[in-house]
Amino acid sequence: MRLTQHTDYAIRVLMYAASRWTREGEQTLCSIRDIAVAYGISENHLMKVVNRLAQEGLLHTQRGRNGGLRLARAPAETRLGDIVRAIEDDMALVEC
Repeated sequence: MRLTQHTDYAIRVLMYAASRWTREGEQTLCSIRDIAVAYGISENHLMKVVNRLAQEGLLHTQRGRNGGLRLARAPAETRLGDIVRAIEDDMALVEC
C-alpha cells in the first residue's frame, strides 16, 4: 500500500497536536501556521488536511482570534490505522 502526501501531512498534524497534550489531559490550541512552520509545509495544504481530520472526528477546531486546533481524544486512543483509513480514499494494495 502506498500512502499519499495528504496522509503524511495528516499524521504530522496529529503528532504536533499530540505534543501539546499534558499528562493531566489538558491541551493548548495550536494553529495551522505553527504546524506549517514546524514541518515546512504549505498552509494551504494543511488547511485541507485539518478540515478533513475535523470532519473525521480526529480534531476539534475553533475559529476566531483565539482559535486553533486540538485533538478530539487522547493520543493513546488514536491508532495509526484509524488515521490512514479515515484519510486514504483508495486502500488497494500496490503490486510488488
